[in-house]
Amino acid sequence: MYRIYLIDDEDEVREGIIGKTDWAAFGFELAGAFGNGKDALEAAEAGPPDLVITDICMPFMDGLELTKRLGERYRDIKTVILTGYEDFEYAKRAISLKVHEYLLKPINFQEFSDLLARLKRELDEERERREDLQRLRLQLNESLPLLREKFLERLVTTSVNGEEIERKFRMFGISLKGPAYLALVMDIDEPAGEATGGKETERELLRFGAANIVQEIFGQEGGGLVFGTKDEKTAILFSGAPETCFVTAQSLAEQAAYCIEKYLKLRVSFGIGRIRDRISNLSSSYLEAISALDYRFLLGKNRIIAIDDVEKGRNRHRNGYAEWEKKLISAMKTGDEKAFAARIAEWIEQLKETLPSAEKGYASIQRFLVSVMNLIEETGYGEEAFEAARPFAHILTLKTLDDIKDWLTDLGLAVIRQMECLRSNEAHSHLRRAEAFIRENYSDPGLSLQHAAQKACMSMNYFSAMFKQYSGETFVEYLTRIRLEKAKELLAGTALKTYEIAERVGYEDPQYFSVIFKRNVGMTPKEFRAAAKEGKAG
Repeated sequence: MYRIYLIDDEDEVREGIIGKTDWAAFGFELAGAFGNGKDALEAAEAGPPDLVITDICMPFMDGLELTKRLGERYRDIKTVILTGYEDFEYAKRAISLKVHEYLLKPINFQEFSDLLARLKRELDEERERREDLQRLRLQLNESLPLLREKFLERLVTTSVNGEEIERKFRMFGISLKGPAYLALVMDIDEPAGEATGGKETERELLRFGAANIVQEIFGQEGGGLVFGTKDEKTAILFSGAPETCFVTAQSLAEQAAYCIEKYLKLRVSFGIGRIRDRISNLSSSYLEAISALDYRFLLGKNRIIAIDDVEKGRNRHRNGYAEWEKKLISAMKTGDEKAFAARIAEWIEQLKETLPSAEKGYASIQRFLVSVMNLIEETGYGEEAFEAARPFAHILTLKTLDDIKDWLTDLGLAVIRQMECLRSNEAHSHLRRAEAFIRENYSDPGLSLQHAAQKACMSMNYFSAMFKQYSGETFVEYLTRIRLEKAKELLAGTALKTYEIAERVGYEDPQYFSVIFKRNVGMTPKEFRAAAKEGKAG
């Protein structure tokens, strides 16, 4: 069954369509019927529909604005515009918003039934196209040439001069327009074998299918370059204007994650590096994207993780690490105490078997301590615990590798715990600042999630998740509650008109304020004021 939304501000129209349509017979489930676009948009956050049938002229948010907003977030929703206005300008704008059909009232139900049947066939064909593993197998055999893949991976892992970049871009017919550039890395969260019964061929096809969706969204629509890495991840090189590059990349990553889960039943996470001003500097943004992806262990699966959300300070180039060193630093960054202790024990046992002298043993330990110092500078956390141990002086007093193992484990755990404590405290400090900002500016009709996220120095995606965890409410729920609390105070304690109160608490439309008030309080503003006078208002 495909999910369908019906939006029309005329009750008779909605009820007439609902009463005369056997949705299930056409393969649809009526997932929601709404009187305005704003309610439909909010409902879509909990479960986006596959098809939207909407009127144009409605209060609070019209059908074209709803179509635009849904299209920005959910790229594959089909929209049917339903209106009684034979206005060609509306039709032209609807076409520009990728509206699927444009129907006039009153509805001819035979035509409406034919439309539903046709849309069901189209949705089936799209799903089959994406889910057809045989098609994915053919696309895998016809994927981009190996030389292009190798060059792009070399571009982000080594130093490539500008002249060679320009020459190779011409040879492969690719480009990044700039002037701002950044890298993203995508990885499948759970083993692909869980969805395929463990068959290697099926796993490869699902990986390719996920990469193919990323290529379609970032490459064909966003102008980015997508390629597979040696460790079976998908890398994206993206460019745009400095002020929009990051936000656009984050939005496309969210669309890709949504489509991959919908069509392939896989959950993925993205790491996003910082913006650079030259293509030749993309390698450092790529390392940051990989580093951001490491924090999936700490933040959970199915995440879009920007490096600026989890680390501060100056990032360092860290090519040439031994494999054990990478694992230790990764465990410290993500706060995995158990993994860190286990890796230390494994490493010390390796040193016992391979070290030719005590001098080389001390040199190896000191090299690791330097890496820990770099991590502390890179993230901005853990310095106090590290310096208190006086590690470079103390290490020379330890006589055996077993003593070093115990001491190094304790030191690493102390740094990890302080990093976690400070990171949590700083995040809460930023969130408290954002909360105060919301309370101070609730009366501004333009107050948005983006403004609050900027105040917290976080990306919108990360702030939204952290604010829900911090306050127990989404940003919209919290802002609405604050506004309505103030509105109740003004209703009970002043003689201000309803429209004046609406304006004072951030609602430009008094009618919409009344709708929201009744939905959340259970009575209209007028009824609440009367109840307050009688001492019955809650």
